[in-house]
Amino acid sequence: MSFNKQSVTNDFVKEVQTELQESLVQGWKNFLGSKDLKVYQDFFLFLSQAGFDESYYRTLIPNPAYDNAAKLMGKPFLETARKLGIHFDENFPGEFTTSKENLKNDCEVRCFYLKAYYHGRFLCLFVLAFSHQHDRLDFPHPPELIADISI
Repeated sequence: MSFNKQSVTNDFVKEVQTELQESLVQGWKNFLGSKDLKVYQDFFLFLSQAGFDESYYRTLIPNPAYDNAAKLMGKPFLETARKLGIHFDENFPGEFTTSKENLKNDCEVRCFYLKAYYHGRFLCLFVLAFSHQHDRLDFPHPPELIADISI
């Protein structure tokens, strides 16, 4: 992919989105096939038994097992972004307090929002959607990345 810093087009955003989406899927596959999966599943169970999901903090901070698992999944995404000259306004996967969660088919989907910059210039808003379960640590579908250039 060749980049021209002066001209950021919709086609460029689509190319970036495609590469970043592929890296998200790779990170998801890597995590699901790793020994880390069992560690984070056990950690999730420990937190659940300790009452984390029923506590006041559940609406203020992310479940640490999911948060750390998502960060592991995001490593290829961040490496790809860096190679492309993309940086974000928040840490991956985004600010928990501004994220939104909805039920979709067989799971919950939490959407995070990341403003993306290309060599310091605003590129787009990325919506990063993580499918997950509330009764166990599970990412049943790969994360999805949607680019919004309308803002």
